[in-house]
Amino acid sequence: MTRLARFGPIRLGAVQVIATVAVFGLALGSAIAVGSRSPNALPCNRGGEHCINIGFTDAWFDGHTVQLEYSHRFFCDRSQPSEASTGCEAGTAATIPPKSGPVVSEVYVLTPLGFSPPGSTLQCGRRCIDQPRTFDLSSAFPGKGSDAVLGPRSFVIEDAEAFQSTWWPVILVGVKNMSAWNTLVAAKNITAVDDCQTNGGCRPEVETNAFLFFQVLGPGMSPQGPA
Repeated sequence: MTRLARFGPIRLGAVQVIATVAVFGLALGSAIAVGSRSPNALPCNRGGEHCINIGFTDAWFDGHTVQLEYSHRFFCDRSQPSEASTGCEAGTAATIPPKSGPVVSEVYVLTPLGFSPPGSTLQCGRRCIDQPRTFDLSSAFPGKGSDAVLGPRSFVIEDAEAFQSTWWPVILVGVKNMSAWNTLVAAKNITAVDDCQTNGGCRPEVETNAFLFFQVLGPGMSPQGPA
């Protein structure tokens, strides 16, 4: 499957990277220090005021599970019509990117359609750090609402983007059945997502006007701080 970037990748300079890491370090200490979490949850996975927009999810990349560190609220291009309270629209790509920061490769958001996968295979619930709670799904997913809550989900990326904090365009992929979901869980890569669409286990990917801001945690980094 040929993938076309909607916005050309723009790389961060060294000074910007250092500044991002510094802010992350200060905010992370506050996020972890407040409140408790279940043993299997990453810090601030669900967000909350005490998280100050810093939190973590897992994702699948190149056959492995990696951690994503979010540090900015989502962006949806409001020049695109949407009836969702967030301004986020499925089925229409953004034409205006976020005003600051680079835009790189897509993040693929896998959502189960009509079945409930084991919780251990879901990387976010209905509430997820720095992500829109609702989308206008009415044109892309028949029967879904115009201000529909995006359900539990997992993520696939196809590039680590040099472990930099960047904007990632959101692509929605509906998974039709448990067998297809299990195949994606086992493979943990973008090739499996492409194959799932080809063999009919997944719906075709749906562009959106949404972007998420995160970095892939690189070697020696973890949600609990440097290893």
